[in-house]
Amino acid sequence: MTPSSEPLPPAPPGAPPPRKGGFGAALWRWTKRLLVLGVVGLVLVIGVCVGTYVYFSRDLPSVESLRNYQPPQVTKVTCADGSICAEYALERRTLVRIEDLPPHVRNAFLAAEDADFYKHEGLDPFGILRAGVKNLIPGSRKSGASTLTQQVVKNMLLTPERSLTRKIREWILTPRLEQALTKDQILSLYINGVYFGQRRYGLEEAALFYFGKHAKDLSVGEAAVLAGTVQQPHRINPVTNITRAKARQRYVLEQMAAQGFVAREVVEAEKVKPIVLAPRKAVSAGAYYAEEIRRTLIERYGEKMVMEGGLRVDIALVPKLQATAEQAVRDGLEALDRRQGYRGALGKLDEAQWKRYRELIVQRIDEAGRRQKDQGYVADLAPLAQPAAAPARAPTAPEAEGAEEQQPAALAADADAEEEEARSPERERVGQVILKPMEEGLRLTGYVQEVDPKRNVARVDLVGRTAEVSFDSVTWARQKGKKAPRDISDVFTPGELVFVRVLKAPPAPAFVEATLDQVPVVQGGLVVINPANRNVVAMVGGYDAERSSFNRATQAKRQPGSSFKPFIYGAALASGRFTPLSMVNDAPESIRDPYTGKTWRPKNFDGRFEGPMTLRTALSKSKNTVSVRLIEAVTPATAIDFARRAGIRSALPENLTLALGTGEVTMLEAVNAYATLQANGRYAEPLTLLRVRDAKGKVLEEHQPAFEETLPPAVAYLTTSLMRSVVEDGSARAVRELNRPAAGKTGTTNESKDTWFNGYTMDWVASAWVGFDDNTPLGASETGGRAALPIWLNFMRVAEEGLPARDFEVPPGVTQVRIDPATGLLAGNAVPGRMEPYLEGTQPTAEAPPPGQVTPDNYFLEEGGKRGL
Repeated sequence: MTPSSEPLPPAPPGAPPPRKGGFGAALWRWTKRLLVLGVVGLVLVIGVCVGTYVYFSRDLPSVESLRNYQPPQVTKVTCADGSICAEYALERRTLVRIEDLPPHVRNAFLAAEDADFYKHEGLDPFGILRAGVKNLIPGSRKSGASTLTQQVVKNMLLTPERSLTRKIREWILTPRLEQALTKDQILSLYINGVYFGQRRYGLEEAALFYFGKHAKDLSVGEAAVLAGTVQQPHRINPVTNITRAKARQRYVLEQMAAQGFVAREVVEAEKVKPIVLAPRKAVSAGAYYAEEIRRTLIERYGEKMVMEGGLRVDIALVPKLQATAEQAVRDGLEALDRRQGYRGALGKLDEAQWKRYRELIVQRIDEAGRRQKDQGYVADLAPLAQPAAAPARAPTAPEAEGAEEQQPAALAADADAEEEEARSPERERVGQVILKPMEEGLRLTGYVQEVDPKRNVARVDLVGRTAEVSFDSVTWARQKGKKAPRDISDVFTPGELVFVRVLKAPPAPAFVEATLDQVPVVQGGLVVINPANRNVVAMVGGYDAERSSFNRATQAKRQPGSSFKPFIYGAALASGRFTPLSMVNDAPESIRDPYTGKTWRPKNFDGRFEGPMTLRTALSKSKNTVSVRLIEAVTPATAIDFARRAGIRSALPENLTLALGTGEVTMLEAVNAYATLQANGRYAEPLTLLRVRDAKGKVLEEHQPAFEETLPPAVAYLTTSLMRSVVEDGSARAVRELNRPAAGKTGTTNESKDTWFNGYTMDWVASAWVGFDDNTPLGASETGGRAALPIWLNFMRVAEEGLPARDFEVPPGVTQVRIDPATGLLAGNAVPGRMEPYLEGTQPTAEAPPPGQVTPDNYFLEEGGKRGL
C-alpha cells in the first residue's frame, strides 16, 4: 500500500473529536487577521498622524499674533486745501470694521468663498476629500477646498506656495485660529487682507477704487463684483476684464440666492445690470513734492512706518498752485525743446506686423472696463517702439488702469496654471501697451497710418480712434541737419510710431484732432513759497516725475549765475559804503584774484562796456565787471556771510568768481533766500511738512514758521528796490505785464548751462531754473530771460489772479528822497525828480543846480579818496 492509503492512527482516549474545516472557520481566521492588521494599521496611522502633527508643529507661527494684528495701511498725505494728494504704501489698504458692513456685503464673500463659514470649525473634510479625488483624475481641472479660515492662515501666517508641507501646516493652524478668534474676527482679517487687483488690498480700498464709495455703501451687485474678484484678482477685476468680472458676478449672485442670503428677485435684477465703474479720479498734482515728503518721512521714521504704518501727514502744498506750476514748467520746457528741433519718430513697424499687434490690442480694449464719462480707450504704443526684449513699464498712475496688471508674486504663485492663457511673444509685447481714456490733452504714441499730401494731413492710428495731424501744427518739426519742413510728408512717413497730443476729441466716429509732440530732454523746475508763513506751496523738480524721479528742486545743485548778484549788492549796501546811486566803472580790467592767485578779465554777457554807472543801472543790466568790483571792495567772506544769513546753505567759493554766481545752490535754498529779502530780512526755514500723526491720531511732529531777523531790514528793502529796476528796465521787463510791484533777477551761466529767474511780489516768491542734467549748453540764444523767466511768469499770471496789487513795505531805517536822475542830487523846485530810497544817513544833502549850471558832483559817497570804484 502507498503511504496515502494507510489508515489514520486512533485518537488518544479522552481527546475531543476533531473539528471539520469549513467556510465559517476560514472566515473567522481571516477576520481575526484583519482585525489585528486593522488595529496595527490604526496604531500606525495614529502614530504617523501624531508624528506628522508633532513634526510639522515645530516652529509654527502663533495664531495669537492675529488677535491684535494690524495689517499694513496706507499713509495718507493731506494738502493745504484738505484733499488727499498723495498716498504711500506697499499694500494699498484702509481698514474697515466688519460690524460697519451691511449683511449683503459680508454675505457676498461667504457666498463666493465659503457659504458654511459660520457652521464649520475651520476645515471642510468632505470638501478636502472631494477636491483630492478630483485632483487625481487625469485631465480634470484642479480645485481646492480652502475655507475662509484656511485662506487667512495661508495669507497671514504661512506662504502661498503649492506644497503638501504647507497644506499640512495650514490644516494644523486652522483649528487653532478658530479657537483663538471669533468668526467675525476671522472674517474681518479676511476682508481687510485680501487682494482685489489694481494694487488695492482690503475691501475699503477696492470699493473706493472701483466704485468710488465706501465699503459700507456698496450695493448687492457691487459687493458681488468685488467678492468675485478675489478668486483671480489680476484677471477678473472689472478694469482689466469687464467680461470675466460680469460672469463671475453672476455666479456669486446665484450663490447668494441659493444660500438664501438675498431674495431671488433682487439677484435677477442685479444680473442684468451692467457693471458701472466710478468716474476716473483726477490725477493728483505734486508727484515731485510727494516724493520729497516720502523721503523726509523715511529719514525720520523709517521705511516700514511710512509704507505700512498708516501715518496721517499734512503738507504745505496748495493743489491749484501746484498744478499751475507744473503746467508752467511743462509749457516752458516744451517751448524750448521745440526751438531746438524735432528728434524724429520713435520707431517703425511694417504693415503686417502692425495688423497682428492691432488685433490683440483691440481685443484688450473690448475687454477693459470703462469708467463713467469715459469716451473709450485708446492705446499708447510706446512699448512697441522699444526692442522686443525691453521690460514692461509697470503702470503706476491712475491713467494706466487699462494696462494688463502685473500681479503680486504671491498671487502669481497661487494662480491656477490651467487658466493661464498661452502667451506668445506678441501677446507679451501687447501686454505692455497701456490703455488710456480718450480726452483732450492726452499724450501718447500712435501709428502713422496714412500721409495725405493733398490735404496736407497725416492720419495716426490710436487703436480705438484715428487722429488727424495737420501740417500747420507741425511746422516747427525741423530735424537736425535738414531744412525746415515744407509739407506733411517731410514730417511723417507711414509705418512710423510717433508721439502726439490730442487737441480736440469729438465723439466717434469723427477724427480726433492732434498735433505732433515731443518729450523734452531739457529739464527745469519751479519752487514757490508763501513769504508770509514760508510754506512751500508748489514744487516742481523736473518735466515728468514718472520718467525721472530725481528732484532738481532739492537734489540738484546748480550755478546760479547772475541770479546770485543781489546778495553781492546787498552785502555792498550793508557795508555802508555804497548806495543805490553809487557810481562804479563798467570797464575791462585784468584782475589778479588774491584768493586763487589767478589773473582773469571779467566780461559782460553782451560783450559791451559802458563806463561809469550807478549800482541800480549795473544790476538792471547785469554787469559782471561791476559785481566783481563790489566783491573786491567788500571781500568774498562778507558776501558769503550775507548769503548765509539770507538762507544759502551750500558751500560757496571764497574768491572773486563768486560775484558771477559760480557757487552751486539748490532751487529751494535760492527761493528761500530771496524770500528773506522779500520779507525785509526776516528768515525762516522753508516748510513743506506741517504735521505728522500716527494711525491713532497722536501728533508726532508739528511745524510753524520761526522767523528771525538775520539781515538789516533797510538793507533787504534796498536790495529789493534794486531788483525792481531789473523788472522795470532790465532783463526781466516781461514781468511788467503783471501790473503790480515785483522784483527779481535773471541768471545765465557760462555757455548757458544754467538759466534762472528768481523773483517775487508781495504774495509769492518763486524760483525757476532750466538746464540739462548733464550740463550740456542750452545754446547761445537761451538765457534766464528767455528760458526760465517765462516759466516764472506763466505761474505768476495765474497765482496773482484776483489778488490786489500791493507795494513792498518800507521798513524803518529807509529814507525816501526826491532826487535828480541826471545828477543824483536832491531835486530842487527847478528840477524834475523821482523818489529814491537810501539808508538813513547816506542820502545826498546837496541840491541839484538848475539846468545849465555846473557844480562839483561830490554827492556820491567816497571810497578811499576816490569817487566810486
